[in-house]
Amino acid sequence: MNAPHSRRLYHFGDHLLAISAPLQTLVPADPDSAADISVTIAEPSAHPAEVTTWRHRWMEADGRVNLSLAHEETGYRLRFHDQCDFLIDSAGSAILAQPLPDLSTETFEHLLVDQALPRVLSHRGELVAHASVVEIGNVMATFIGRSGWGKSTLASLLHGAGHRLLSDDCAVLRVRGEHVEALPTYPSLRMYEDSIGQTVSADAEISPVATYTRKKRVTFDPPAYARATPAVRAIYLLNNPADPAEHHTITPLSPMLACMAMIEHSFRLDVTDAEQTRHLLAQAATVLRQVPAFSLRYPRDYTANQQLIEQLLRHIHTAPAFLLPSRKDARRGG
Repeated sequence: MNAPHSRRLYHFGDHLLAISAPLQTLVPADPDSAADISVTIAEPSAHPAEVTTWRHRWMEADGRVNLSLAHEETGYRLRFHDQCDFLIDSAGSAILAQPLPDLSTETFEHLLVDQALPRVLSHRGELVAHASVVEIGNVMATFIGRSGWGKSTLASLLHGAGHRLLSDDCAVLRVRGEHVEALPTYPSLRMYEDSIGQTVSADAEISPVATYTRKKRVTFDPPAYARATPAVRAIYLLNNPADPAEHHTITPLSPMLACMAMIEHSFRLDVTDAEQTRHLLAQAATVLRQVPAFSLRYPRDYTANQQLIEQLLRHIHTAPAFLLPSRKDARRGG
């Protein structure tokens, strides 16, 4: 990793992050502003702290553990095995990063920005979705799904058609009065090279994501944090490419399936915390009372990209908006 520099401030949603190292993926903020999240980077050490009891462990399909969470006296230890530990205080306002030697600058930034920070915001009470967000006209479209399901590719296609990309793989969903806003976190996409070649212009800025992935980062113009964000018009759940679709179809999701999808595709820090789980369920239900959710199934066929975009644009402008009555209104018969 590079030697530390003076304190720098960056936007992440509407939060401000202070860190001594320069970050390439986040938008700089006014250095005189007050940060609400601070990151300190410790000297690299080849001997991470010994942990005897893990609160939760995330596993790959082959059974390998790639991420673990432990509860400590002052908060949590989030360990990316053989790469870096992040010690997060109970309030989610201070992070101590403990990298292993030879961790690349790109990999550290990826772990911090794409993995640790979304979980920190979730711990602080935000609804943070695995979602790409695109501004279409005066509304937003939000696409949710797991890594590899095509969120970034779809967002890139819409961006190439003239619609503003706001965020890739991470967005803060928040209810504001009678609408839901999606706050962008970082203005870039993570994509495989075959997708980049099909959807991104040749002059796009492309850089590595991390040493352990073949994905590349494609950077776009940053969002304007000072201006108000349009309302989210629809949420689309993408189909798993392993469950291929023969045709382009957009169908409404039932409230139960929509809520399950929102929970499944949200970032969480301590998945064993029952109170946090109840809070997340309440947030998802509130969002889905105000924004319709749909299943978007389509074949991953680059020759059909134009048809997909045309169908999406027609749908986003004609999808029925709704605001379900609250329980209080329902009791009144309103």
